[in-house]
Amino acid sequence: MPQEENESGNPLPWVLVPAYQPDEKLLRLAEGLLEGACFSRILVVDDGSSPDKAHIFKSLEGMPTVTVLRHAVNRGKGQALKTGLNHFLLESDPACPGILTCDADGQHLPGDCVKVAEEGAANGAFTLGVRNFGKGVPFRSWLGNTITKILFALFTGHYCSDTQTGLRFVPRSQAGFFLQVPYDRFDYEFAALVNATSELKGKVREVPIETVYLEKNASSHYRSFHDSITICAVFLRYFGLSVSTAILDFVTFGIFYYLLHRLLVAFVIARTISVIFNFHFARTWVFKAKSHLVRQFLKYVGLVLFNMGIAYGFTYLVSYLFGGYVLLAKAIAEASLFLFSFVIQRRFILVKDKPDIT
Repeated sequence: MPQEENESGNPLPWVLVPAYQPDEKLLRLAEGLLEGACFSRILVVDDGSSPDKAHIFKSLEGMPTVTVLRHAVNRGKGQALKTGLNHFLLESDPACPGILTCDADGQHLPGDCVKVAEEGAANGAFTLGVRNFGKGVPFRSWLGNTITKILFALFTGHYCSDTQTGLRFVPRSQAGFFLQVPYDRFDYEFAALVNATSELKGKVREVPIETVYLEKNASSHYRSFHDSITICAVFLRYFGLSVSTAILDFVTFGIFYYLLHRLLVAFVIARTISVIFNFHFARTWVFKAKSHLVRQFLKYVGLVLFNMGIAYGFTYLVSYLFGGYVLLAKAIAEASLFLFSFVIQRRFILVKDKPDIT
């Protein structure tokens, strides 16, 4: 019979498994977790699975200390995780150290679940079970993780060796924070990791786990490359806006330089027009940070002035040394500042209001 307390009399962690169209691998996972007697409750969220999967959830409900919650329709992995976190906060013992999230597709072994939960509970820390993306890993999985690792570093300034892992221990004190992270589908996990890492200043623990990839895994609904693009939508929106702004700025600069033959005047006019355009859409469309307008705008203007000084200086130097190539020099300068501007805007200027995390 599973126990609900450890040898010291303290409540054991919970497990949360979001499930959509699962197969028997979910049953084997639950059985393995119950055998270890390391968790006080297993919480499974049926995220709108079809009727032919009802026998899976009925079997789960027949297991001791397993609770099944249901969505009437598919609402996405992020919402399934939020449903489970909400139930955990309402129903668990206040002394419970936290809850472990894991996937239903068999990629997380019971032993690894125990390792991650024990590390997180012992230290009261947000903890990730991280895989080794070395030899034998499918190319699309390696590519998806590589893309998100790079973008994760740009977003947070911190390194994470496995941004796509679904095996995570959330301390009880931080569960409310994760409930308030926006997004409802696969993009939720990346957003939650970014926000948590930023708030914790990189203090996220990692525990190595076994890398398991299942061929023809029908129960896995995570498409590595496709969903890597989805969860990086902020960066893609920023890229699209930057290209549009650069074209506007470049064309405006070219027109006024041709008409006036005054480098500085053309720079100022073009940048003023592009700044208004870029700030509006960066604030409302890219980063969706709609509060503190005046403060954000003043910081943004400071960044623009800094970038303009660098771009102008480089363009002037090239035109002075080589007697031309003004447009080419400006394009090189602006491209060089692209990633720098993204990081500064994302982390210091157009920042969403986020709940506190303890």
